[in-house]
Amino acid sequence: MRSSLPGGRPVARSPGRIAAGTAASALAALLVATTAARAQLTVTLVGNAGVVVSDGEVSLLIDLPYESGAFGYQTYDHEALAPVGDVVSVVTHHHRDHFAPELFLSRAAWRAIGPPSAMAGVPAARILTGDSIVVGSFSVVVVPTPHTDDHRSYRVRWHDRVLHFVGDTEDPTSLVATPPMDVLFVTPWLSCAAETAAGFRTAARRIAYHVDPGGRDPFCGGIEVLPQGASFRVER
Repeated sequence: MRSSLPGGRPVARSPGRIAAGTAASALAALLVATTAARAQLTVTLVGNAGVVVSDGEVSLLIDLPYESGAFGYQTYDHEALAPVGDVVSVVTHHHRDHFAPELFLSRAAWRAIGPPSAMAGVPAARILTGDSIVVGSFSVVVVPTPHTDDHRSYRVRWHDRVLHFVGDTEDPTSLVATPPMDVLFVTPWLSCAAETAAGFRTAARRIAYHVDPGGRDPFCGGIEVLPQGASFRVER
């Protein structure tokens, strides 16, 4: 490419400068696309109470991996789990329809958050402890709730978004005390109990999980029933 100096004398432009400018533009576009991708969560309902929540850098595996088909609940292929980034299993309790430690142990790079009964047999170096645990852009808050002796629900904050996972508790008390929620993952039985709880805080979305594969569950309060394997996004 050529242009002219005063007097009409042509001057050549360096192809290298053009290439460098093009490369810089491409890099800027890539950074914009990457930033946009990190500005949203992808949420996938794997089965039972198993949910993968990922922002591309960290993947939280809520009540995963579990024993496929345990107690007559949903089946899935645990070997097909392919979460990206730093992977942390977030476990509510030790029942095998929520967590199978031998499947977790086979994934050497994964770490876990969970109550002592669920973490028995998991090396201490792979367990993250505390009542509020930060992993990347996520803050995972432990909410003790009744079911087993050390059952816990979880409140997960990502930037200004709040996702709440009830686990198997039958007690709606934690849903009264919780801050406003963007997404509530709730069992069918708790969805009905929560409707009658004084002071129950609703959420922008209420997603049913741990549903009966035979479709015999009652649902209350406008809860969304999505198919197993469904995904959706949560924007910042």
